[in-house]
Amino acid sequence: MERNKLEILKRWVGWALILLSFAFYGGLLLVPFASLSPGNKIILSSTLVVLGEASFWIAVLILGRQVISRYRNFPWRSKIAGLFKSPEKKP
Repeated sequence: MERNKLEILKRWVGWALILLSFAFYGGLLLVPFASLSPGNKIILSSTLVVLGEASFWIAVLILGRQVISRYRNFPWRSKIAGLFKSPEKKP
């Protein structure tokens, strides 16, 4: 029972790290609007990229190859295209 809880916790931590990596990369979009000097913007953007990559690869190590291959083979393009399609009206 204890091992099962540990596996569930590891999986939650892994997926949280993947979501965190997306948040770090999304933060890059806000850097140009920050009221920082250009040098500090470069440091901030570099830090966000490093944190995003590090959190993603740590999540890969935690989750394992099977979960990441399932993530990579998910039909993202068709799901996103389905969001932007206008619903067809039937006569």
